Amino acid sequence: MSNLTMYCGIDISADSFDICMLQPAGDFAWHQLPNNIKGFKQLIKLCPGNYHFVMETTGVFHLPLCFLLHEKKRAYSVVNALQIKRYIQMNLERNKTDKKDAWHICMYGIERKPAQYQMPEQQYFECRTLNSAIETITAEITAFTNKIYAQKKQKTDTSAVLRSYNQIVKTLKEHLKKLKEELQNKLLLWQPGLVKQVRSVKGIGSRATATLIVATQGFKNTHSYQQLISYAGLSLKLYTSGKSIRGKVRISKKGGKQLRHILYMCALNAKTTNPACKALFDRLVAKGKNKKLAIIAVCNKLLKQVFAVVKSGELYSDNYYKKAA
Repeated sequence: MSNLTMYCGIDISADSFDICMLQPAGDFAWHQLPNNIKGFKQLIKLCPGNYHFVMETTGVFHLPLCFLLHEKKRAYSVVNALQIKRYIQMNLERNKTDKKDAWHICMYGIERKPAQYQMPEQQYFECRTLNSAIETITAEITAFTNKIYAQKKQKTDTSAVLRSYNQIVKTLKEHLKKLKEELQNKLLLWQPGLVKQVRSVKGIGSRATATLIVATQGFKNTHSYQQLISYAGLSLKLYTSGKSIRGKVRISKKGGKQLRHILYMCALNAKTTNPACKALFDRLVAKGKNKKLAIIAVCNKLLKQVFAVVKSGELYSDNYYKKAA
């Protein structure tokens, strides 16, 4: 059997996954398999040891296959879904089917030769699950709080509905508190040093600390503060059109929505408690900049500070950042 690396693109959904595999003769073969242990065994049988599997991130649907490939010591890559989307757009593909997507993922592997995926520690997956549950329950609390507000505006008797909604919110808040405590405990077991460093940045609270550490897998694959800013969807983009001389500057919003919201709340605090952030905010407002844009700038400043303390291994210092501001 040839030692030449062959690629197999995998498009995964909840119940099944489509594969497109490059064959020794240079042609392609497609298969659709169930997303379970039976399908995984079929995949291993179809693709011998010289195959490199490529898939995109799909929330949690790709994880069982990742665990099996890791266990079997098979080569595989997990690529950010946005990178695959951009690759497909670059190839001017208009039709979208699972079969087509599997082919594009396979071609991405052949052309880009992505690095082999490094399986994170078990603690990471535990913390990620808890963090995701916290985000879900937080969203539910917000939704029911809005419903309560709307019901109070009704002219008819809504007391029974209000009692139910209030009880739901109370129960959700109790569960939320327990999950946050559990996440903090697990984070301290997994990344005690990182928790201390990130929390030392003035304005960054426990929720932001947890989200940043989980989102970056313990800052394992974050090599610059620009990456951190981009992940949060806080990169600035210039929009111009037609004859306009000055376009509007907006944030990209291509990133973690929940992280962006948390950082925004942190920035509201940091603009008064963090010397470097306060100086930046005051300077921008004095220049006539929109206060919302100034807050976004503070968000970015916070991420720069977080990246600096993580990479230096030191705790936040006002004196240090006063010099760097």
